[in-house]
Amino acid sequence: MIEIHQTIEKIFESNIEKLEAFECKDEFSDTQSFCDHYGFKIEDSCNAILLKSKKPEEFYALFCVLGSDRLDVNHRAKKLLNAKKVSFASRDEAEAITNQIYGGISPLGLPDEIKVYIDKNVMLRNKVFIGGGNRISKFFLKPSDLKDLTCGEVVELTQSIST
Repeated sequence: MIEIHQTIEKIFESNIEKLEAFECKDEFSDTQSFCDHYGFKIEDSCNAILLKSKKPEEFYALFCVLGSDRLDVNHRAKKLLNAKKVSFASRDEAEAITNQIYGGISPLGLPDEIKVYIDKNVMLRNKVFIGGGNRISKFFLKPSDLKDLTCGEVVELTQSIST
């Protein structure tokens, strides 16, 4: 039986037809390891990145980007948050703010004050996988369901990386 994190239990139970739970081993929880070990594409991973706005006021926001893309923190995220200074939340901050486990933080089950932003590239995938709130589960879902379940705002968050 897959262990569903307490912050996500109610969402999972009421949306079981939208969320496909997947059990993974802790040592394969990180995105690249997960893809390599279980045979999934990095382009189908949706990483949750918690940023802290430091100025003018302090608050947190979560950004969802594909594992193959890079969040444009210094331009797009900063501008979106209307912040003069932003930083990545530390492990301790992230766990305290989300009540989830670092390395498995999910856009689901977050406190209401954490706004969720979803990169437009996420919406182009048929299905993505996200953290399960812990390091031993993931969820597969349609991007439209991710948007609906998080009340996320779809915006352009990444810069094209030249190959």
